[in-house]
Amino acid sequence: MKNWRKGLIYWFAINPVAANLLMIIVMIVGLISISSIRKEMFPTTQVNMVTINVAFPGASPAEVEEGVCLKVEQALNGINGIDKVTCTAAENFGNTLVEVDDAYDLGTVTNDIKNKVDGINSFPEQVEKPIISQIDVTFQAIYVSVFGDVTPKRLREFAFDVRDEIIDMPGISAVKVEGARDLEVSIEVSENTLRKYNLTFDEIALAIRSSSLDLPAGAIKSKNGDILVRALGQADSKNDFENIVIRSYPNGSVLKLKDIAKVTDGFAESSRFAKFDGKNAISIRINAIGDDDIIDVTNKVKKYVTEKQKTLDSNLHIAHWSDISHYVHGRINLMTKNLMLGAILVLLILTLFLRLKVAFWVMVGLPVAFLGTFMVMGYLGITINMLSLFGFILVLGIVVDDAIVIGESAYKEIQDKGHTIENVVKGAQKVALPATFGVLTTIAAFVPLLFVGTIFGSFFEAIGWVVILNLTFSLVESKFILPAHLAHMKLKQKTAEEKPSWLERVQQKVNTGLYNFIQKKYQPLLHKAVHRPFLATLIFICVLGLSFVMLSTGIVRFVMNPQFSADYIYGQVKMT
Repeated sequence: MKNWRKGLIYWFAINPVAANLLMIIVMIVGLISISSIRKEMFPTTQVNMVTINVAFPGASPAEVEEGVCLKVEQALNGINGIDKVTCTAAENFGNTLVEVDDAYDLGTVTNDIKNKVDGINSFPEQVEKPIISQIDVTFQAIYVSVFGDVTPKRLREFAFDVRDEIIDMPGISAVKVEGARDLEVSIEVSENTLRKYNLTFDEIALAIRSSSLDLPAGAIKSKNGDILVRALGQADSKNDFENIVIRSYPNGSVLKLKDIAKVTDGFAESSRFAKFDGKNAISIRINAIGDDDIIDVTNKVKKYVTEKQKTLDSNLHIAHWSDISHYVHGRINLMTKNLMLGAILVLLILTLFLRLKVAFWVMVGLPVAFLGTFMVMGYLGITINMLSLFGFILVLGIVVDDAIVIGESAYKEIQDKGHTIENVVKGAQKVALPATFGVLTTIAAFVPLLFVGTIFGSFFEAIGWVVILNLTFSLVESKFILPAHLAHMKLKQKTAEEKPSWLERVQQKVNTGLYNFIQKKYQPLLHKAVHRPFLATLIFICVLGLSFVMLSTGIVRFVMNPQFSADYIYGQVKMT
């Protein structure tokens, strides 16, 4: 109990097992946590917005506004949780963007919107079924392309087969086919046939339209609310259209579409097409969303593509491209290299002024702080992504500042008064308060990043948490673990007869040079600045003003997005 009253620094110093145990636990748990933390390109963020898309073929913007936008806006009145409604009317199309208040559940509000919009029965006859969806922020993981010398129909079927097989893989949630032409059923009726059966085009069109609608059939009351019921009788294939009844006769016979028209399965016209290695292609985009791990997703897809290609004919191929996970790999490698290089530089620079053992234990603070951060990241829901890794790189240069100050102060006490536990603790306690406040002021500068309430809040939050956790673990390591190591390390005391080693001679030269610089350059300049405060302030203002002038005149350029080399080349050719 008496030792506790002397402070935690002293307690850990006389109990090195506790200090070592704390360090080992942090490092081991941190290493284990790295493999379990999800990797993604950017932090997952939720946009509290719902879109309502309504197609109105053949309508002008004014007609879309009156027939769609106004009716949707009226239906949305009274729904709780809606913050703002913006409707855009364009030719053949109306789009309504609904912004949902952050205090309300997005799923509940979306269901309320869907029920209200689906219940609108005053839309013009030509209006198609409204498409209601939440805006999801997704990031591409990898692309897969299927290509070859096969028919468009075979290529499309194969693309959707690949999509279904990929989305069935565990850990993959979002797969979308891009570049596949929409299927289209064409119906050709000759005028002679119309005259033969005494039919009109309008009569045939009405029969087809009646068999191709998704109509509301009322609602069922339940304890949980109204359940909308729809009658699904939509024809969407050649066989379905061929069997549409055009006319029924009193004798029970019927006239079907296939009796009077030629029905053909085909593709909708499109001005766009895709090529891969010079062959017709369809692309499949795989996104990493939710709990998907981007590195795990891309590894599974690449393995699937390799194995799938072995089973294909020579005229059909599959390949992957645009692997975004390599950016995450690159940032992880950069962080690892910077950590190793930073640790080596810290060790080399400190060795110029301190004993090698002292420098080593100060350097140990780097991996302890980093691994401690990884240990906590998973519990806070922070993933390994481009922003969090940037936070690690950002904090690398300041994470051991407090350890350097405490290590140097403890070493000074050892040099002056001898190597004892009390002297090490005294040296650490001398600078413990200013070192702590130095770290806390740096942490305070990053705390506001945790409370950015915009759509980019999760982006800034990742950086803020990584910096704050690193500095916190660095503070703990430098106050409790480092003094315990310094107190119990074995320092050989040299006798007066022993010659200094080459390292000691280098340290002596460096110390002498630094001392001369302080005495002959720094102190005289500091003395003049203190005794001439007006001149010192004037020089500072002039330098500050020069900085603004360099910015305003373009000597130092300001750009929103700096240029950098890209991995892909995009080109556009305009035909005239």
